[in-house]
Amino acid sequence: MSVSDYAITQLRSSVFYLLDNDLLQSAEFTCERLVAQNPSNLNSIYLYGLVLYKRQKFKTAYNVTANHLNVGCSYIFAKCSLELSLANEGIYALQSTMHLWNTNGSGIGSGGNTTTAIQNSEFERNSIPDAAACYCLLGKLYSSVNDVKNSAMNYSNALKLNPYIFEAFEELCKMGVKVRPNAVYKVKNSDDYSVNLFKTVSGNSSFDKSNNNNNNNNTADNGNGNNNNNNTPPPILLTPNLKSSSASNMKSFFSRPLSTPDHTVILSTPRLKQFQLPDAPTRKATRNTNKDNFIKPFDTINRRSSRLTASKVTSRLISQPLNNITGNNNMSQHQQALQSSSQTNQNTLKRGRNSGLNINNLSLQNIAKENLPGENYLMSLYLLFAKAFKAICKYDCFKAIRLFDLLPENEKNTPWVLGKLGRLHFEIVNYEKAESYFIRLRKLDRTRLEDMEYYSTLLWHLHKESELSYLSHELHEVDKNAPETWVAIGNSFSLLREPDEAIKCFEKAVQLNPNFAYAYTLQGHEYVSNDSFENALESFRSALLVDERHYNALYGIGMVYLKLGDFEKAEYHFRRAIDINPVNVILICCVGMVLEKLNKKDLALKQYTLAYKLQPLSALALFKRAQLLFSLRQYDEALLEFEKLQDLAPDEASVHFLLGQLYKLSGKKN
Repeated sequence: MSVSDYAITQLRSSVFYLLDNDLLQSAEFTCERLVAQNPSNLNSIYLYGLVLYKRQKFKTAYNVTANHLNVGCSYIFAKCSLELSLANEGIYALQSTMHLWNTNGSGIGSGGNTTTAIQNSEFERNSIPDAAACYCLLGKLYSSVNDVKNSAMNYSNALKLNPYIFEAFEELCKMGVKVRPNAVYKVKNSDDYSVNLFKTVSGNSSFDKSNNNNNNNNTADNGNGNNNNNNTPPPILLTPNLKSSSASNMKSFFSRPLSTPDHTVILSTPRLKQFQLPDAPTRKATRNTNKDNFIKPFDTINRRSSRLTASKVTSRLISQPLNNITGNNNMSQHQQALQSSSQTNQNTLKRGRNSGLNINNLSLQNIAKENLPGENYLMSLYLLFAKAFKAICKYDCFKAIRLFDLLPENEKNTPWVLGKLGRLHFEIVNYEKAESYFIRLRKLDRTRLEDMEYYSTLLWHLHKESELSYLSHELHEVDKNAPETWVAIGNSFSLLREPDEAIKCFEKAVQLNPNFAYAYTLQGHEYVSNDSFENALESFRSALLVDERHYNALYGIGMVYLKLGDFEKAEYHFRRAIDINPVNVILICCVGMVLEKLNKKDLALKQYTLAYKLQPLSALALFKRAQLLFSLRQYDEALLEFEKLQDLAPDEASVHFLLGQLYKLSGKKN
């Protein structure tokens, strides 16, 4: 071996060692020596760009990896383009090298044994990004330019090649694409393996009856009943999910809604042959509405959401049998399968370790058979996570909570799950339970920033000034440049009745993250509290520019127009919000309020009745219905409703006053 060849080999090994141990400064220095040995070696340039990217020197890495027909270089160039808001250039780079990385049938999800592939990856380093990683990056790039169709196609292809890229599944759900979890996380059968431990998550699972085919390769109905049995990753059906009619889809106004495309895509191959290679881009260096005739509801709809929404949610609602929403099978069977498979997997791994010296004598079929219980366990676990996350994105909070309840205890006590459970209980206005989950999350990870914007808003609703102030200070110590930190500080100022300071904090949050729709919305509510309606509308519209399905912002715009007396525009925006979240009782009550202003009281009563049926524990819906019945002189019905409301809101003076009026009218003076 020549001196130069030895130097290159040794330097490459040193770079990998330094990367593995996060010694990035030395890695950059070593990469410079490596490139100096052979400036035309594209793999060396890729490693140099990778180190620069990890050191967050995005512009330098962008320049180093530009104009190189190499998979690694184009991948790093595309990642830098995403960071520098040059997504079109990144798309062009990856498309230009697609013929190099888009090898048909590659990836751990394309017919091979998943567990074996992952184990092999521990010993055999693949320094160049594979097709699954490239597809996932393309999905992010297309999403950043609002190309939902191509983004969904690329995320789907990434999942087909590697189902463990869970962020691809998350993004598909956030975009509102209807992706079937059973088609992604498939539990495999074996002719030689007589016992199937995971019947509850197979094609005819009680989780998802839409996937009723037992063939593992058939992930979507292709329209003619034929199955795809070749080695090409099978198609995943992507369809828009514009509306959900489930009565359990309860959300408050503080979740970030998820975009939905207006198209249907059936993917049958990861090659994306229909893509046209784009041209190379140019390089870039008033007053409130009239008062009601009756006593004003107790903060009926305040600047963020109704305080009346804090109705009690009993544990019965959370512990309902899951078969009410997913099928007739007993879902505890799924949980037992997880536990049983976990034990089987442990035994399998033990046998694998004990027979490590003889592994070369085993056939590939025996290896796959040996790994099947462990692989099925992971697929079953990921399937449960996928179904729960899909339910979250469909506003089906109760279903998501029950699905998370099926997880093993060790999985429940993880930050991601605790954060989601806190958020879910927050959305169904079960504030006490939500707080308990966020407290557990904080005990587990005091430095976590994700989900803290919702925790701070929860403390705002609970009027816990000291806890909110303490949270804000802790988050500021963790990362003073995180947008979640400034949302928490803004909520703290808002609770202290200092809207001007709160507005500055929310402005700081959107400066740190211009795509933070939630911060724009909270800023808009603060402007409303200051009667600065034009600024409020601008903030709400900015949120919609970031996320066109952010129904919280549509609600805010509707409230502004309601205060300005423009009832037609208010109704329009409230109904647009209902199109996104059709079972939100506050939105339905808002439409009823507008109809009352338009003197369409019969229609308004129907809205309040619908809201009450959707959520019988909603004090807002019950109060508005009872109040309207009172105004329509239907005293007997109104009396019954106010007696119910007395139990739901015993501390509200207006309820007792109107109840006294009704008793007086009915002659019950005592």
